Amino acid sequence: MGIPMAKTVDVQLLNPFLVATLECMTVMAGLKPERKRLFLKTSPIMHGDIAGVIGLAKGVTGSCVVSFPERLARRIVSTLLGEEPDHLTKDMIQDGIGEIANMVGGGAKRLLASTAYRFDISTPTVLVGHPIQLFNPPDTISIACEFAADPSFPDTFMIELATKPVDKEHFRT
Repeated sequence: MGIPMAKTVDVQLLNPFLVATLECMTVMAGLKPERKRLFLKTSPIMHGDIAGVIGLAKGVTGSCVVSFPERLARRIVSTLLGEEPDHLTKDMIQDGIGEIANMVGGGAKRLLASTAYRFDISTPTVLVGHPIQLFNPPDTISIACEFAADPSFPDTFMIELATKPVDKEHFRT
């Protein structure tokens, strides 16, 4: 059986979530995001005022969260719906951010289809407020990546992938 492999967050699991986020923000929201920092997240406080949460189960277990300041969320949903930002209701913004989270989770699942990683995604849950707090189970590792939304727009957004440490051997076929 060999030497046991360390339990960790595998970059081969993380990268498809980052790629799916960039694809979604570029294609659907018309932004040109740039990665600012990638870090181990230990605080339950989420970035911004609105967050879309996708649960991961049946294989990889955890969650994927995309979070935004309200102003950026309004801009993204405005582009997504083809509506003026001032005409958007709170419900429209929340539904739009839920759809963004769904596209990121689904996009990552698509990108991981040719790998050994398997999971189901939940219907998105949207959290609103300031500060938003999301308490992950104590046995999860949370990696966050902050992006500058666009060179012409000062706000940032974040994606967070919180998973139980992965024994890579468990997923090998």
